[in-house]
Amino acid sequence: MNFFKQRLRRFGEVKAGLFLVAFGVILGILFARVFKGFYWGNIHILDSSYLYQIKTTPIDYSVLLKYVYWDIFKNFILFWMVCATSFGIPFIALCLTYIGFQGSFFITVILMKYKLKGILLIIGYTFPQYLIYIPVIFISIRMAFWMNKNLHYDIAGKKGRREKISRYLAMALLLGVVLAVGGLSEAYIGSFILRKILHFF
Repeated sequence: MNFFKQRLRRFGEVKAGLFLVAFGVILGILFARVFKGFYWGNIHILDSSYLYQIKTTPIDYSVLLKYVYWDIFKNFILFWMVCATSFGIPFIALCLTYIGFQGSFFITVILMKYKLKGILLIIGYTFPQYLIYIPVIFISIRMAFWMNKNLHYDIAGKKGRREKISRYLAMALLLGVVLAVGGLSEAYIGSFILRKILHFF
């Protein structure tokens, strides 16, 4: 805990966050290249038969929407629950590193497999929902950081704590509504765009 507090004092939360994302990006690229032999045959998006199945299988949009909502909201709720505890700041640091790692690993693997054509696949898997998800993610991280700091490091009475918790909960609910819109766009618009793009593969 002291390590994270020292880094935050030295860099400030924004610079420290960007550093962690950049560190994750570098790790993701290195992992994708160095350990290619360990994972290459186990990633579905590298399998042409899997892509063909996505392209041709009829979609039950209500089932897809339930799956999308389950996937995004279980992580969203878990994130806010952990960030309300004393482990919140280390958890946020881990999340920022993971975001950088996951994004760079995903992009690197697709570009290694499909070269420039892989850019189309990246767009298909991320557009338009990530135009909503990315701002929600980083606003959530910033708000959760300040919530944790206010709850565990700032001196305040019980009334002050309740007011702060209510304010952050209201913000989390608002972000949840925006996230729900992102889920709708992923299930209906994103799936349509992905299937159209897959005709090039």
